[in-house]
Amino acid sequence: MANPEHIPEMERLDRLTVILYRLSLSLFALSTTLEAIELLTGLSLLGRWYLPLAAMSAGLASANIHLYDPRFRWFFPLMSWLGFIVLAFAMPVQSPEIARQLSVLSLAFFYAGAGMFAVKEYFCFRIPGLPLMPLLLGMAVLLRFTGLAAGEGIFLAAAALLYVWLAWAKWKMPLYFDIGDKSMYKM
Repeated sequence: MANPEHIPEMERLDRLTVILYRLSLSLFALSTTLEAIELLTGLSLLGRWYLPLAAMSAGLASANIHLYDPRFRWFFPLMSWLGFIVLAFAMPVQSPEIARQLSVLSLAFFYAGAGMFAVKEYFCFRIPGLPLMPLLLGMAVLLRFTGLAAGEGIFLAAAALLYVWLAWAKWKMPLYFDIGDKSMYKM
């Protein structure tokens, strides 16, 4: 986990990866907010673009997360990869119902990754409420499987508010907070 007291020497790649990671958190916050509004009001804001945006933000965050512990470093991107693999299998399926279920399953993996990012950020920076993210996103995807859009919208709205708060808090922090002590990466 990052150590805010340590100020590392930042390279261009460090700055880029931190900015991309924060951008991905912001994209997930925005797309989840719009999806929650869509589910609760019936307005069509993102429509079928929600899943690609959730996938893109999870993949981008996975590719740019800074974790010291190698046991966890591989696990975060795994969630995104599993989501992309399931989504790839959903594309050629002829049955609309099976394709929908596979799409929701892929979203579950992207949500698992998003929940893990939130918990990671809680352990690093103690932003209140973030440990609830896996529960909120888990309930949202469970309700999506069952087709209860209003219930899904409520859980997704709560998750979106927390993610907006997370993204806002991250952008207020200096970039080096995300890097910490680079020597810890070389375990």
